[in-house]
Amino acid sequence: MGLGDMTFRKPTGRAFSDDTTVRGEPCIRVRRLTALAVAAGVLLLLAAPGPAKEKQPQSRTVSGTVFDEAENPIKGATVELTDLQTGKVLDIYSQEQGNYQFTDLRFDHDYTVKAIYQNASSEVRQVSSLDTRTRPVMNLTVTKTKK
Repeated sequence: MGLGDMTFRKPTGRAFSDDTTVRGEPCIRVRRLTALAVAAGVLLLLAAPGPAKEKQPQSRTVSGTVFDEAENPIKGATVELTDLQTGKVLDIYSQEQGNYQFTDLRFDHDYTVKAIYQNASSEVRQVSSLDTRTRPVMNLTVTKTKK
């Protein structure tokens, strides 16, 4: 053979080849590509968004009914809601069937609720910031104090 002559021969052993096997064994390149494809698939599965997480509502509503001792609904009772973080007090009147409702309350604040009617009041109920309900119901019973 002369200096400029080149001859090609078939690769032997474990040299890289476009064939999938060399001497009956998988090629290193094929193994590496398979490993990369598996790793990429796992990464895609991990990065794929799962089921949408439900967003926690931005506010809560506290509602209920005001009753007298005989369990009759009271219309016109004053229902007082106190924000324990700010000290702010909201007052509303119970409706025809004794119903009341406070809306747009913060989840991260604690509140107390009580009803007042004709110089008598109900127990004080608390709505905790740890309570995850969006619409807690606080029924209130106004009891006359005994002398």
